Amino acid sequence: MSGSVDLAKKDRIAYLYLNNPEKKNAISTEMWEGLVAKAQEISTDSNIRAAILRGHGMSAFAAGADISQFEEKRSPSAEGSTYDSLTEAAIAAIKAIPVPVIALIHGFCLGGGVSLALACDLRFCSNDATFAVPAAKLGISYPTPAIERLVKLIGFSNAKYLLFSGKRIGAQSAKEVHLVDKVFKQEELDEEVESFVASLIENAPLSLRAAKFIIDQSTLEQHERDLEKIHMLARACFESDDYKEGVRAFMASEKPNFQGR
Repeated sequence: MSGSVDLAKKDRIAYLYLNNPEKKNAISTEMWEGLVAKAQEISTDSNIRAAILRGHGMSAFAAGADISQFEEKRSPSAEGSTYDSLTEAAIAAIKAIPVPVIALIHGFCLGGGVSLALACDLRFCSNDATFAVPAAKLGISYPTPAIERLVKLIGFSNAKYLLFSGKRIGAQSAKEVHLVDKVFKQEELDEEVESFVASLIENAPLSLRAAKFIIDQSTLEQHERDLEKIHMLARACFESDDYKEGVRAFMASEKPNFQGR
């Protein structure tokens, strides 16, 4: 069994599942490839307004990359560089999803699982969640882009602590260093995420897409930013029917009915 990535769609929400329960949803090469394909499908579906990424079941988000494939796929060779390119392609595909993506994290979130969670816009976890980046315990280097994302999110010292020690930290510690955004009781997490996303998708889709892109662009150096697209997305909001609907509903003290156009 090499696992799979499953996609379901309901009520304008995409549900992306890491499905390899026998290995606590460890991510195989086939699953990295599946993430690319499924993320691209979400990105091209204009009906989708938000996405939730999670592991199958409640024992793990993802217990890292599938170590059983390392000797063959992640060696100091052409195959090794291909593997790293594949993982980065999957991360890039998740980050490129234009709508908000929420990581719903139960149980273990280790190594490649952490990198995948960092590709999402927000991370909500259960109070029994466990996080670690055990690269030093495996004798490998965490990919440079993954380290850069980790540093941007939690800072130099916290990133060094995780990478130097390889130690596991609990949900509350993860929240204290801003690795996750919200912590809920295990039995409440799914419902809390569903409720949050349900309220989120009632907001104007063009505004959400613009906010996501512009926030992500703000982390880049000035010369790296796509200023033309930033201005285009902002202008599209002000010229949209949804803007008119938002103003109308506000003045009438009514709930707006946004159509994404």
